[in-house]
Amino acid sequence: MSGLGGAGGAGGAGGAGGAGGAGGAGGAGGAGGAGGVYDQGGGGVPCDGPLFAEAMIGHRDGIVGSWRTPQNATLNYDLQRFLPLDDYRQLWRWEPWVRATAIDFELLSNVRFSIETDAAANVQRAQLWHRPSGGGNGLKIVNLSRPSELVFQAQAEWLDFYSDLRDDRMAEILCQMGPQHAFWGMLIYLHPSRTPRTIELLDMAVRFAIFTEIRFKHAIAAPRAIEYSSQVQPMIQTPGHGSMPSGHSTQAFIVAVVLCALFNQQFGTVFYQQAMRQAYRVAVNRTVAGVHFPVDSIAGHVLGTALGEYLVARCTALLPPAPRAPLSPPNVQHNPAMYTRLQGKVTPRSFKGEAVTVADNPDFDYHEPLSPNDVANYAQLHGINANTVPGLFPFLGWDPAVVVDGSEILSWLWNQAESEWNGNSLANTQF
Repeated sequence: MSGLGGAGGAGGAGGAGGAGGAGGAGGAGGAGGAGGVYDQGGGGVPCDGPLFAEAMIGHRDGIVGSWRTPQNATLNYDLQRFLPLDDYRQLWRWEPWVRATAIDFELLSNVRFSIETDAAANVQRAQLWHRPSGGGNGLKIVNLSRPSELVFQAQAEWLDFYSDLRDDRMAEILCQMGPQHAFWGMLIYLHPSRTPRTIELLDMAVRFAIFTEIRFKHAIAAPRAIEYSSQVQPMIQTPGHGSMPSGHSTQAFIVAVVLCALFNQQFGTVFYQQAMRQAYRVAVNRTVAGVHFPVDSIAGHVLGTALGEYLVARCTALLPPAPRAPLSPPNVQHNPAMYTRLQGKVTPRSFKGEAVTVADNPDFDYHEPLSPNDVANYAQLHGINANTVPGLFPFLGWDPAVVVDGSEILSWLWNQAESEWNGNSLANTQF
């Protein structure tokens, strides 16, 4: 099931970015076989390439006759041909891997990475910024700083603790090393024929997480758990990139945030609970496997949540409060209360590694607050005073919300995915 995104050749953007692991960050070109004539993939070649080419050459020689002036037999039907440049509506024409590449370029063109020195705290922070399309000052999205070496040494004990779960979690750990469409499909009905754009949307989120997390991993350059102790003994191959932030945690939480936004699910709903629990379990499984510290997953939680909110903001900033009404019957309007529209608002978040201490040696808790709303939710969940919550997590922080600009290309994909669930996809099935 890990290859769900490419199954059937029907919109398989699941192969467009190596969706399950950081090693696939450049794999967008691999989705080219997403479905051709005769459902053979690879551009519709149903047999041996050279043999098929020879057959087509002979076939043309047998029927082409003498050359005549082009009659545009199919082109004349296309009323949207040769429109002004950069018309986002043209995205429907392209293969999934082409769309994926255009969308990735659009998304990455507006972010910038830097290392900022916090003189007051005497610490360096890896910072991701949003670059407004119209120019102007960059807007902070998320920053991470590295804990001390002593903290990582103390964290190694958590790996010994979690190793007792390896027998129970082995199947999950191995299956989660690759694309995780099957796990997402346990929460919603994902199928490459029925929900191809939703799959493309989730894959876009994972690719964005991969590009970003790898840049942070390089900057932070945290050694892996196996380098601290020969008793860690991971049950899988330790990946060839830095330990912090956890890529699985980052990817799991960006998907959870996007799914909850797509269906407007908030704290307290069963769907929200299940999505966050799934992301948490995926992240913790990497500690069970012996390849990540809990603080790696904490940093991934911060990064994945921030990237998810940023992605939703950019996808929905240009959309109306609710989609257009579907074709009648029934003669109804969509309720704006059922749709997530952030008006471009994003809460910049921080993981303050320098504030993590050996004495605290924190485990990963997915309820940890990453915004003012999270503080209230945490206080409600644990029955404590909200004013005491930030002090429990001195290594987490956030700033007042900022507003980022939207993108027509990103909004197109969000709207297409949304339409697969609200009935608007029926528009082209009625005659």
